[in-house]
Amino acid sequence: MGFSLRKFDVNNWTFESPKIKKETTMVVISDLHECEFGDNNCRLFAAIKELAPDCIVIAGDLIEAGRNADCTRTMQFLKQLSDNFPVYFGVGNHERKVFELKKYAAQQKRLVKGLQEAGVGLIRNEYFDLPESNIRITGLDLERTHYHKVTRIPVPTEHLLELLDNADESRYNILLAHNPEHFEDYVTWKPDLVLSGHVHGGIIRLFGKGIISPAYKLFPKYDGGLFEKDDTKMLLSRGAGSHSINLRIFNRPEILYVTLRPILTDC
Repeated sequence: MGFSLRKFDVNNWTFESPKIKKETTMVVISDLHECEFGDNNCRLFAAIKELAPDCIVIAGDLIEAGRNADCTRTMQFLKQLSDNFPVYFGVGNHERKVFELKKYAAQQKRLVKGLQEAGVGLIRNEYFDLPESNIRITGLDLERTHYHKVTRIPVPTEHLLELLDNADESRYNILLAHNPEHFEDYVTWKPDLVLSGHVHGGIIRLFGKGIISPAYKLFPKYDGGLFEKDDTKMLLSRGAGSHSINLRIFNRPEILYVTLRPILTDC
């Protein structure tokens, strides 16, 4: 594993709930940041195709915000995914910056064009339902202030409700919320499962723990894996790529293969 940025892991997770009506599988990709595994991400696509999920879920930061960032090849990869699977794309801080800041206007045009050609929309404080499974996928698009590098600015329940309205608790609710630092805030919205990224596994991992986050915080509480509070679980991806600190030590890139199963109850 060591310093490799060219290999990736596929890690399997299974969650069960009586709310789920039909078994559903999904591949979760977070924090690709325009990195590639093989030409045009051919190795990554081959691995996903072999898994044959029911859908692809992007938990933010497929692209990298930057004046010189292109994102054209990443949009081609997205088109390849959407030609083969339904794709649900949640917003990360990099997509937020590209849409919000004028200095990224050229990249914004490429992103919009790529999304249109792929037939994929960003889920920005909206939701998509999977009716047969009784699963609802909601994408949270937080303001950039909630990605502050020095201090954590909480997300009050009232603000979550302004952005998302109330969760329909009769459904199995998946919340795409890129920044895991706010997990305890997300719990107040009562999702069943939160899918997050952003922390890149802590960049350097020793003894199974991340050392530093991209926000330059040492030993982040939420670095990768499964976390639980009350009736909510958060699955935090270590991410598939890197940026700025272009380094991963003992922290191989990963994609997640998630199986959601119904719990059968006796009548």
